[in-house]
Parts: sequence; C-alpha cells; structure tokens
Amino acid sequence: MEGWPFKGKTAHKLDDIILIMILMLNKLNKLLETIWFPISFRIIALIAFIGLVIIGFTSPTDDPFFINQLAKTNLTTSFVWRLWWPLIVLSAIFIGRIWCMICPVELVTAFFARIGFKRKRPGWILSGWVITLFYMIVLVVGITILQIDLNPKYTSLYLLFILGISIISGLIFEKNTFCRYICPVGYMLGIFSKLAPLGWRVKKESVCIKCPDKSCINDKYIYQLNYKSCGVDLIPAEINNNNHCLLCGGCMKTCSTYKTSNNTSRPNPAIVKIGFAGDLMMLQPLRLPEWFFLFLLTGSMIFEMNHFQVISDLGASFISNNIINISGINTDLVKDLAHVLYLYLVIPLILWALPYFLLVIFMKVKISLSTYLQKVSLIFLPVIAAFFVGLVIMEITTKFPFYKYIIQDITGVETIKSILFRQIEMPQLPYWTEWVFILIMISALIAGIFLSFKLIGRLAYNFDIRKGRRLFYILPVIFILIILTGALGYGFLI
Repeated sequence: MEGWPFKGKTAHKLDDIILIMILMLNKLNKLLETIWFPISFRIIALIAFIGLVIIGFTSPTDDPFFINQLAKTNLTTSFVWRLWWPLIVLSAIFIGRIWCMICPVELVTAFFARIGFKRKRPGWILSGWVITLFYMIVLVVGITILQIDLNPKYTSLYLLFILGISIISGLIFEKNTFCRYICPVGYMLGIFSKLAPLGWRVKKESVCIKCPDKSCINDKYIYQLNYKSCGVDLIPAEINNNNHCLLCGGCMKTCSTYKTSNNTSRPNPAIVKIGFAGDLMMLQPLRLPEWFFLFLLTGSMIFEMNHFQVISDLGASFISNNIINISGINTDLVKDLAHVLYLYLVIPLILWALPYFLLVIFMKVKISLSTYLQKVSLIFLPVIAAFFVGLVIMEITTKFPFYKYIIQDITGVETIKSILFRQIEMPQLPYWTEWVFILIMISALIAGIFLSFKLIGRLAYNFDIRKGRRLFYILPVIFILIILTGALGYGFLI
C-alpha cells in the first residue's frame, strides 16, 4: 500500500493484516443482514443468564470464610465478575460495543417496550445522571460494602435486579430506554469504545440524503424485535462516535428491507474501520455525568489494583499497621465508610484536581473547570484504559487454574469442600507470573502515554498553549503515579 512508512516484508505483512480485517468486517456485516443474527445469540445469552441466576442460588451457606472461597469456584461469580466483566471491558477497547450486539437484557427490555405504555422519557432520565447514580450504587453499596462479587447468591440477586429494572423501564417508557439511559454498563462501554478501531457508520452520506423512506428511523419499525429502526434515539447518517450505538444491526436490516426503490448502495449503515482511538482524537467533549462516571471508575480501578500480589506486598512492606487498628475503632461500619471515602472520594479527587491546578497555577492556562472536566480530561482516558487492560489480563489469567474444577462442579461447593479437607490443593499460578502481569501493565501504560501525548498535542494547539507546554506532557505521568500511590496507600485501610 502507498504511504506506508515500512518496506519489504513488513509492508506486505501489514497489507495482509489490513486485507484480513476488511474481509472479516465484510463477513460480519453480511451476518448482521441475516434474519437470525444477532437475535439468536441474544436468546442463547438469555438462557445462559437464567442458568447463571439459578446456579448462584445453590450456595448452601452464608459463612464468610466459605463464601470467600466459593467465589473462586462457583460458575456464577467466576463467570460474571472474573470472565464476562473483564472481557466486555477489553472488547470495548479493541472492538467497540460488541457486547451490546448480543446482550440478552436488550432483548428483554425491547420485548416489554413493545407491549408497554410507551411514555415519553422525563428530563431526569435524559440527563444521563441515572446511569452514573446506578453505577455508584453498584460500586459503593454492592461491591465495596455487600461484596456481591464474592457471594453467588448476591450475584444472582444483582442479575435479577438488572433484569427487573430493564422490564420496568421497558413497560413504562418508549423505545429502548434501559440500554441508552439506565444501564450502568452502557456508559463504560461507550467511554472505552472511543479507543476502538471499528465503529457503526453510514458508508455513503449521499445515500441517506436521497433516501425517500427513512426506514432506519421510521416510528412504525421501532418496536420490532429484529428488522427494526433505531430504539436508542440515533440517526444513522449522523453517527460520528461509538458512544451509544448498540450494534444491533436493526437499521441495517430496515435499510435493506423496507425501501421504496431499488438501490445497490443499500444497506448503507455498517461496521467500518475508523482507526484506533479515532473517536478519541476528535476531542468530542464528555458530558458531566460521563466524567463523574470516570471519577468513580478510577476509584474502582484502585480497588482492583490491590489484587496484584506485588502491589499488596509492597503496600504491606511500607505499612506495618492500618489506620483502623491504629484508631482503635474496629467496626464493620467504620471500615466500610473508610473504604468508600478513600476509594470514591479522596483519591479520585486528588487524581482529577491536581492536574487542573497544575494547568491553571503553573502553566497559567486560562481554562474553566467545566472545560477541563469535559475536554482536557480526555488525555487521561488512554492511561485509564491501559490500567484496565493490565487488570483484565491478570483477572482472567489468575483464574485459569480454577476453570477445570468449575467445569466439573459448576456450583463449586464440592470443590471447596475438597480443598478445605486437603483432598486437593488450592489452585494457583507460580509467583513469577505476577511479574509478567506487571510487565504487561507497564507495556500497556507506555502505549497509553503515547496516545495521551497525541491528544495533548491537539489540545495544546486548540488552546494555543505555548508557555509551559512541556509540563502539559507530564500530566499523564502524574496521573499514573497518583493511581499507583493510591493503590499502595489502600493497604493503610485494610
């Protein structure tokens, strides 16, 4: 290909990779035009969803020690929190909102919206704060306090709660309200999808301009379950980011099927190549609810960092006692409150406020707080994504030794009994693998810093930053150091 800064075999290999990607995209787009995809996958996913709920309720006891061990071997907790959750984060970064394509909850809420009251959405739902509030409740109450990610019963109740909210919202409000305005996973996938090299776009805008039927946004097709117009308030011809599209392929199907005249260019919408971090480089500002979602997400990331044995060991080597024991007040309420304040207020506040003060005080950049939060804060998204890539790989890989036991015993009860009675050893990876995870994390962070630098270059040009421009490039590094310090300092609480 012309324009490649490579020669010889390297250039040919890159040409081959591009060709393979194009062929795969073409096959996926052809698949989305079929009557059975993705709806058949959603039905299968819904059956699996129900199965996971049932398995989660098989836990025979609420004993904290037993539950803590069971979290590693029960299929429900292992799949939902140690496989599905990490994988959808990873897939969003490298593929986009591909999970939404086969999510069973979309199928459920779309069905109930079809038979529901179809009320207009109130402003408080359209504001975007509902998702952020929902996510805050899951993080603070669910994971930090109740530890639903450890207890199979609580995980099943959480899944049923999600399903119940999707049914209620479907019965009351019009279109697909849950997926666009309520689902806490939606914001996360939308934010990380800014890095994805693929996106849903129209191939030719001229086709949409001349389109006489507008089937992709026609009201009479909204409540169909398969060949349907967009249910999340998008106009395919105007989509220029990965924030909200569910990749359901509905508009592609209507564009192909419900048309008033033959046109070889239809169906016009499709998954196309937009380039890695293509959305992010457009510097489209975050909404304040989205930024606050990121604020909470960084607290969750610091919590997950302590699952690295190296991090927890380093913290323990520097800190001989924790603040709870030093204070002499050792109650569950105090512990929970200390964890919540540290993870979701104190450290994130330092993390996001310090770079702003450096910009304003040392660099003398005249920038409002809202502009910083909505636009400049985008420079930290690549390093946040890099941290999550390392955490996801660690989370999935460290559970490999348990998978063979989970396949044999999906409830995990007999496996834990065998471990407790010394009939089998607790599965674990060699200690050296921790250092492999650290190297992977470092590699991901280097890539994240590189992307952050590219964003900084664009922002510096937009804001005409000349004096102290070099300091601007230090901000992502400071951001990383605060996260690592916060993760080490978390040992002071636990």
